[in-house]
Amino acid sequence: MKSTSRLTKGMFTILLGLMVVVFASDTFAQGTWTTKAPMPTARVFLATGVINGHLYAVGGSPGLTANEVYDPVTNTWAIKASAPTSRIEASAAGIAGKLYVVGGCINSDCRIGTTNILEVYDEATDSWATKAAMPTASHQMAIGAIGGKLYVVGGDGPCPPCNTIAALQVYDPATDTWATKAAMPAPRHVLGAGEVNGILYAVSGALADDTFVNTVEAYDPATDSWTTVAPIPTVRTEPQPQGINGVLYVAGSGPGGTPIATLEAFTPVIEVAIDITPGSFPNSINPRSLGVVPVAILTTGTFDATTVDPNTVRFGRTGTEAAPVHFALQDVDGDGDIDLILQFNTQDTGIVCGETSASLTGQTFGGQAVEGSDSIRTVPCK
Repeated sequence: MKSTSRLTKGMFTILLGLMVVVFASDTFAQGTWTTKAPMPTARVFLATGVINGHLYAVGGSPGLTANEVYDPVTNTWAIKASAPTSRIEASAAGIAGKLYVVGGCINSDCRIGTTNILEVYDEATDSWATKAAMPTASHQMAIGAIGGKLYVVGGDGPCPPCNTIAALQVYDPATDTWATKAAMPAPRHVLGAGEVNGILYAVSGALADDTFVNTVEAYDPATDSWTTVAPIPTVRTEPQPQGINGVLYVAGSGPGGTPIATLEAFTPVIEVAIDITPGSFPNSINPRSLGVVPVAILTTGTFDATTVDPNTVRFGRTGTEAAPVHFALQDVDGDGDIDLILQFNTQDTGIVCGETSASLTGQTFGGQAVEGSDSIRTVPCK
């Protein structure tokens, strides 16, 4: 059984305390910190979220229902309608002008107070409404919003026995219903979650035995599946990952609540569908040819090929060799969607006899990395 002292250890990573601190920088190599107007109520273990550019701080210890909003434009706080339920360790996210506050521990008691309550604050009416309860009560979980839905992952269940869970619970505000989706590969708590390009990333935290891990797993709502991606270099406790321009940033929040200043950035890679020598199979390439190899990046239900910057694309044995000598936008596969077709000098690709696949890499105009591969047959190679 987990002790409540362990449950609270490291939780100061979410402390707003008496002040809001803002970091402003054109690059992450330089910048300045400034202290802003303090919150009306000092607290810890609160839930925070953003609605329409306003920062909301809700609940927290000791036994608070306070709901306060910060306006960055005027550098002022305002007191809003109190939350119906006093909670710590809840999670919150903003969707379409409303703040969704879910789970946590009622009246600062995680021994018997772990809850599944979902309460929603409407900024327009300064009022709260109770919505459908989350299927599995939890605290110390991670939360994210994708496509107008609320994603709640991991955490600890009711105490005792305080079992760490792997569940992914998704709330749809349009129907006021929850759905249980594919669970994380392993249960984790005190983890963080952030969204980049419609993918939810579950970052670091601790396993059921309280072993801190640097695991990062990516959930794709389109396929209801998890993929393990590159681990974060520094283990974190309750990190607050944020996606900016296709990159996931994680700052501070060392293991076990250790204060650290480390900022790490993860650039996800989008797997794209490519077709080498479109319209033919097998995809035959003559490595001795002085001609070109046509390669199409295909638009699919989850990716728009027209967002790729052709000048960043490379193609060959490893995807780093040849730059395109020509490119155009056209419907290559006849499905009604516009694809990107590129041509590469065969001699620049590095492809040799016996190769069975070739790869492509590049970036979108927004700087998001993409990659894809396709099978090939080298001819004649006898």
